[in-house]
Amino acid sequence: MEDNKPLMEPFSDSESEEMWDNIIARIRLQEEKKRKRNFSRFLSLSVAATLILMGTIMTYRYLYLPDVYQASQNLLTVILKDGSKVTLSKGAKLTVENSFPSETRDVYLEGDAVFQVKKSKEHPFIVHGKSYQTKVLGTVFKIIQKGKNFTVDLYEGKVEVIRTEKPKEIFVLQPKQTFSNMGSFKIASVLPTSKEDTKTDIANSNLIFKEIPLSEAIEVLEKTYGVRIHYPINQASLKISINMRNVHIDNVLHSIAIYLNLKSVKINAETFELEK
Repeated sequence: MEDNKPLMEPFSDSESEEMWDNIIARIRLQEEKKRKRNFSRFLSLSVAATLILMGTIMTYRYLYLPDVYQASQNLLTVILKDGSKVTLSKGAKLTVENSFPSETRDVYLEGDAVFQVKKSKEHPFIVHGKSYQTKVLGTVFKIIQKGKNFTVDLYEGKVEVIRTEKPKEIFVLQPKQTFSNMGSFKIASVLPTSKEDTKTDIANSNLIFKEIPLSEAIEVLEKTYGVRIHYPINQASLKISINMRNVHIDNVLHSIAIYLNLKSVKINAETFELEK
């Protein structure tokens, strides 16, 4: 009978240590490869997510955010998608909805600007200003907004000026006419643009006062017509309302005199008096 012998000799201490070092090295190598694969996968997913996010932001900006134009230091000329031209004065800001042009061509103005609007019978062009809207089909006009003053000078075509809070009040301008609220919602005037023509060129002109003190009305008339008007100082706070067409200064003062039970006297071409 043969003695039972081991199939292989046991590892020496140095061999055992070398074997474990090899095993640990292979394990570390596999772990390193695994980490690299995971990082590569994470990096790919991050890049993909970033691209998707950027695409979403760009799509959102393109589809939804309005275009905003700001004239910071100098005049800025903007050509809109319909071919209309807007020249912004220094400090003015124009906001154009992304849907422009649609059924109505709406823009929003802060400050002053000159508009040259491309004609379109189907798509009105509406400028939303400070408490007023200016609606056109095709024309050239200027909007001036300073403090409470709102003014529209019309050069070509035809426009409608509408107070936002009272959309039924519509003031129609013809070429070389100016709409102004004289700094008050209670005043509306449509007069010749040229001060020199105010006294003579009065066709289709309008003047509206709504419950304003006589002193304020006189101040507006003096600035508008370039005249001097004397009136009883004790009636300065009386409120008047007038709505007149073809507003020659003589006719305006005659209406005010009747309203206050006074007499209108013309002293000379530039001086008038309201007296008891």
